[in-house]
Amino acid sequence: MIIKNLKVEEGFFGNLDLSFTKGLNVLIGGRGVGKTSIIELLRFGLASGNLSVNSNDSSGHAISILQSSGRVSIELEHEGKIISVSRSAMDKQPIFSEPFMPPIVFSQTEIETIGLNAEGKLNLVDSFIPEIQSEIGVINNLNRELASNSAQLIQLRRELNELREKTASLDALRQREQFLQAQQANFEKQNQAVANSQKNLNEVQGRLATLMVDIQNLETIKSLLNAKIHRLSALIAEPALPQLYTSEASNLNSLLKDSGERDEQAINNVIQNNISTLSNVESIYQQLTSLRLSLDVSAREKRTEVESYTEGAGAVLSELGRVKQDIARLENLNHQVFSKENQLAITYQKCQDLLEKIYSIKNSIFEKRNAVVQKLNVNLFPSIKTSILRHANLASYAEALENTLRGSGLKYKELIPVIVERISPAWLLYYSHALKYEDFSSAIGVPIDRATRIVAYLNEKDIVNVLIAKVEDVIEFTLLDNGIYKDISELSIGQRCTVALSVILENPSRILIIDQPEDHLDNEFIAQTLIKAIQQRASLSQTILSSHNANIPVLGNAENVVNLESNGRRGYIKCMGSTRDKHVKDVIEAIMEGGKEAFKKRSEFYSK
Repeated sequence: MIIKNLKVEEGFFGNLDLSFTKGLNVLIGGRGVGKTSIIELLRFGLASGNLSVNSNDSSGHAISILQSSGRVSIELEHEGKIISVSRSAMDKQPIFSEPFMPPIVFSQTEIETIGLNAEGKLNLVDSFIPEIQSEIGVINNLNRELASNSAQLIQLRRELNELREKTASLDALRQREQFLQAQQANFEKQNQAVANSQKNLNEVQGRLATLMVDIQNLETIKSLLNAKIHRLSALIAEPALPQLYTSEASNLNSLLKDSGERDEQAINNVIQNNISTLSNVESIYQQLTSLRLSLDVSAREKRTEVESYTEGAGAVLSELGRVKQDIARLENLNHQVFSKENQLAITYQKCQDLLEKIYSIKNSIFEKRNAVVQKLNVNLFPSIKTSILRHANLASYAEALENTLRGSGLKYKELIPVIVERISPAWLLYYSHALKYEDFSSAIGVPIDRATRIVAYLNEKDIVNVLIAKVEDVIEFTLLDNGIYKDISELSIGQRCTVALSVILENPSRILIIDQPEDHLDNEFIAQTLIKAIQQRASLSQTILSSHNANIPVLGNAENVVNLESNGRRGYIKCMGSTRDKHVKDVIEAIMEGGKEAFKKRSEFYSK
């Protein structure tokens, strides 16, 4: 893919029409003519963003050049096909004819700072892997699904605990039922008449127990149907779609209106269907409630009849009836316990499956990053050495765990580094879900009572932020300086730029745009290393640079040199062409640092 053309409407570069070629393109000119502005307009128009997290959002620069009414239009060419991209100063994102891979853009500040933080170094390696953004997008989608399942997991766990509390007395009630039934048997032996009445009462009480379960379940069904009708009604109340006014889009207005009316009619039909069902449920509910009242009366009459024989027998029968109803109600809840336990197990497994998928994709990303690292080491070693550590950046994981434990009243701060180092999020979910106190204690090396308090606390919390926390690979760059490898954070600005540019120029997979790469670099590195890297890269992929140093366009054999000029109010192209063109050669010698010397070096090189 290459950038073929940049056009600008309004602003400092109003009516600019700038063409680019394959290979090396160099923007030249005095200070203040807009070289950096062209680079930032390309970045803004193609939404390239910043790889260095220490850099500020540069879109403000482009917007100030375009002013409020300006627009940038860019033509890309990919495999013989033209892709049109356009973005105004007011657009949040570019408008394009087809999706495209944005170029890599570096300001001088970004080159200086990209090696100073973990994310910037990772972004630098990731820029070599075009498909990595789609894989990261898959991880983000899986994380959203994981968050939903984690929230459901904690909700199911709470509901299950509530049900278990409610059914905790079931065993005691069953024992009480057996005791009362034994007393009842004794009374039956005393009087056959009592036995007959008691038999009738038992039948009534049995029906009442079953009836109470149905009434309870009907109340739940009514509640669910009412909630469903309410949600469906809310869909109809959603705001209307906005009106479209352009001729190309206005035909959609009636289509959208008809679609909305059909949706509303369909929803109304569903609502009416549910209202009808609710009416039937209500009718049955009223019938069962009336039947219950009738059976209550019959039961009281039977108990009175039994009590006429013996006061004790009546009391036993009365209590036995209440106990049977309580047992029936709790057994119904007990069935819900089994259902919740099954749901909980399924949801937990979904969470673990999602974590496994995320881990698998991260491993795939690591292998691709490692391949880039090995390639960099082949091409840049021994001057620059690159290394990668798998899943070694645990800062986000530690922060999420600390936030989760905050307010627990537990002493946890000194344990967080140990936990994140020894236990992955998937294993932490396992320990907290299954309440594996001893396993957790052994894993982090703390007493069982302390481990129990931490695991029990995590069991009651939604640990989704811990589960989706980034556990990233770590990239390290070192430079050989006087026989010693020094980490990039220990280097001077010039040395950091040397490392960053050496790595950046090894990337052949995307268009590369850099503002003044020679800043902070000594002439020896520019002539002996930077120029060779630029030449090699330009033969593989388009490179666009701005520069004050003549060695870059001249020794780099730039296919396109663009001389920008400004009259103070607006910028324009003074001339453009290859370094072989006389008028371009004259401009380079006149305005660029070391212009004549650069052409002399090139002449000496080709005369050998």
